[in-house]
Amino acid sequence: MITVQRKYKVIKASSVKELSDIVNNSIQKEYKDTEGFIFRSSARWQCLGGPIKDQEYWYQAVVFIQEEEQ
Repeated sequence: MITVQRKYKVIKASSVKELSDIVNNSIQKEYKDTEGFIFRSSARWQCLGGPIKDQEYWYQAVVFIQEEEQ
């Protein structure tokens, strides 16, 4: 298996609860990618570090990691 970073995003929310809900929903999604590839892969979102508060908003960086079979 090879681990590949496919994309990332920064989630912005007005409260810790809202941030937690958005992050948890993203992390719990599982994908099967079989369109046009000779291998099967599954992937999910993972957090990078902890949440950050800047003025009135909370931020969390997440990355979409994919493990691929060759």
